[in-house]
Amino acid sequence: MRPGSDIGIFQSNMGNTYNPELSESIKLNVTNYADWEQCMRSILLIQGYYDMVTGVETIEKCKEQEKLDPDRKQIADAIISLTCDVKIASQFDHKCDLNPTLLWDSLEQFYLPKTVQNKATYLNRIFSMKLLENNLNKNLDRVQELTQNLCTLINDKSIKPSVLLDSVVASWVVINLPSEYKMIGEMWLKECKFKK
Repeated sequence: MRPGSDIGIFQSNMGNTYNPELSESIKLNVTNYADWEQCMRSILLIQGYYDMVTGVETIEKCKEQEKLDPDRKQIADAIISLTCDVKIASQFDHKCDLNPTLLWDSLEQFYLPKTVQNKATYLNRIFSMKLLENNLNKNLDRVQELTQNLCTLINDKSIKPSVLLDSVVASWVVINLPSEYKMIGEMWLKECKFKK
């Protein structure tokens, strides 16, 4: 763990507090960057650190905020570090040296391209899934679970995750289920047109 990243540092001079338990359910690992980034964006926005971390904050605003909250860089850095898997945090510790902006950029550059690989992996898992004989519900539950994971990786505002979820599941029904189910899948697909 980084120096100064103990729980006490989460109490800033501005009165903002960070509950590290929030991070337990979504620690960054090699497969969940999109989910983690969305969660971190919310946490950093609530704490007032997002503009600083992403480099949007002006130098003047940064100096002004540092007068009110001198530990803000350490706090932001600790928030990001503590929500990473231990191996990931230690991998980037030496490179970023308590610089939350550098840490944020490094994680994005390293993990964002992996989400593209992960999309292909989930699609492959969905369409190569072996059917469980005589258990349609379990088959559909497994497809839905894999598709929900795929939806978390989609970063395209023109595509609604619910529509993508329905269309992938419907496609799977058409391709994999016996002929008596194909018409249901085809009708389902017609209702899943993406709105551009």
